[in-house]
Amino acid sequence: MRITNVNTLSALLDRLITENIKKFFFEKEGSHDKAYHQSTVIRQLRIEIADCFRICFDERKYDYVGEKRTYKFGDVVETLEDLIHSDIITGEYDRANLQEAMTENASADAFKRNHKIIRKANETRANNKNDIDSQFKDTVE
Repeated sequence: MRITNVNTLSALLDRLITENIKKFFFEKEGSHDKAYHQSTVIRQLRIEIADCFRICFDERKYDYVGEKRTYKFGDVVETLEDLIHSDIITGEYDRANLQEAMTENASADAFKRNHKIIRKANETRANNKNDIDSQFKDTVE
């Protein structure tokens, strides 16, 4: 049985997205060693994703423990593109918080605003990942 946020298809895809975003920023900053490291992580994740597909289609089964959430909000179109967007938003506002923390007169209001945006993006990510796993299960079985 696969476990959400560990080895489900959605967790692997989410991790692949995140590692590509990190690689993008390392390349943008000129951190070539870090970008190369990310390329290695990305290659391994691709292998894990391919193995997940192969095993599930060979067994015609996809058992996973989904994630339960404490926060719910309306009708979000749950797609891989939304997952990508949520990952980018989380990264952008996390960086904004870091930048704010490094200023001389950090604003609590800016931290609160950024935290709310990050929270919504994280909840959207969780819902997207649950939907990806559910759809994949339906496809495999």
